[in-house]
Amino acid sequence: MKYIQETITLFCANLQNAAGNQVHTAKITENLQRKSNNMTYTHLQDYFYKIYIETNRLVIYRGLLQDHIIDNVRRLLLSCSQDKHHSMETQSCLYDTVSLLMEAAEKEGFKGNAWKNYLLYQVATSENILSRAAEKNGSNILGSSVHKAAIFDIQILKRFSQLSLQAISEVMGLKDIPLPDHFSPLNSSNGNAGKHFREHFSTLKQGFTDDSRPEELVNTLAQFYEAVGSGTMGIHTAFRWMEGKGLSGIEYPDPVALNDLIGYKKQKETVTQNTEAFIRGKGANNLLLYGERGTGKSSTIKALANEYCHRGLRLVEVAKHQLPEFPSILQDLRDRAQYFIIFIDDLSFESYETEFKYMKALLEGGLEVKPDNVLIYATSNRRHLVQENWSDREGQDGEIHMLDSVQEKLSLADRFGITVTYTAPGQDEYLEIVDGLAKSHGVSLPANKLREMALQWERWHNTRSGRTARQFINHLLGTEAES
Repeated sequence: MKYIQETITLFCANLQNAAGNQVHTAKITENLQRKSNNMTYTHLQDYFYKIYIETNRLVIYRGLLQDHIIDNVRRLLLSCSQDKHHSMETQSCLYDTVSLLMEAAEKEGFKGNAWKNYLLYQVATSENILSRAAEKNGSNILGSSVHKAAIFDIQILKRFSQLSLQAISEVMGLKDIPLPDHFSPLNSSNGNAGKHFREHFSTLKQGFTDDSRPEELVNTLAQFYEAVGSGTMGIHTAFRWMEGKGLSGIEYPDPVALNDLIGYKKQKETVTQNTEAFIRGKGANNLLLYGERGTGKSSTIKALANEYCHRGLRLVEVAKHQLPEFPSILQDLRDRAQYFIIFIDDLSFESYETEFKYMKALLEGGLEVKPDNVLIYATSNRRHLVQENWSDREGQDGEIHMLDSVQEKLSLADRFGITVTYTAPGQDEYLEIVDGLAKSHGVSLPANKLREMALQWERWHNTRSGRTARQFINHLLGTEAES
């Protein structure tokens, strides 16, 4: 009965804080408080039903009702308000809800009340008319019709978050259930969301206190959406394009940082200067990173998302065969507040492939203008991207204007504003990379021994590159672990 009494007390407090007929509210509160010592389950059932009806009135955050766990909790409220016998189906729904909440809390690293944390997480990651507007306009949404509707919703969701699963279980006559009201995750990680999101979500949770006014909470949410982004754009920093599904967040992106990439200082400066100009809204170019394999072209681009995610940069990986879908990709990115780099790795075309024509139109010359918040960064081991045969120059296969064919294939690379060249490192540069990686990974070998082994590794693998250096260090770490 302890949790039932606490729920009734909380219900009284909520009624006092809610907007509406103050006289009527005061009478209800007075009656409930006067009867609380002799409160029957009937009164609590009425309370559950009121919360169930209230959540059905959501407007801006109505999409939350489609969530499985939230739907389960609402089903429990409805069942507890109507059913005195609590069927096996209702009991199974409670156990199912507890199980799903624990899984979600463990996955996302929630500490404390799992239900309250889960509901707030769904609010924070919801993509709706408010979150999308706040993402772009921040506090400029204050006073709008959407802002007022959001206050109405948050007032409801705040009361919904204060529900006690313990009270529900007691009404159902189920005791000693291991409820996640004081959950402590086993995993020390902080979930799949990016660090930038987690930091702001932690601040958001601090602002969602029981005595916060709905207006204050909506303002806090607007600031959160502006800083982080709405929906999946807030959770993830890197995406891939999936046919038939659109953008899909990458839960575990490569954590490589620019400082991890040793050497190629001029190349990194060119890439970062162009990227910084881009996220400042200044003039910036599409980039082609061309050069030897294993020289860090792809890693440089991946590191940009980790370096600039807090300033709104997002990475979208697109495969070569998906180039015909560029109009759909641009449609998804055009109206977002973030800045997007479309990343095409190992871009090259055989002579018989025609997808490069989609690429040409996108880079320059298509009817649809590329959005200002989108750039294309591609890597390639082939300078001119499209395979060129001697037959192209000699006019074989019946083509009369052979020069036109050659120029068409060469023009693709020319449409990238900047080409950054990555050549294979010399021996001194290679050893510099090895030395830097050895220090960052704590490899304890004398300098002369490290140099000798690194050169031997290079000869064995018949190649010299940053990738070769990294593989050598991984080998050392593996042999050290065995010894």
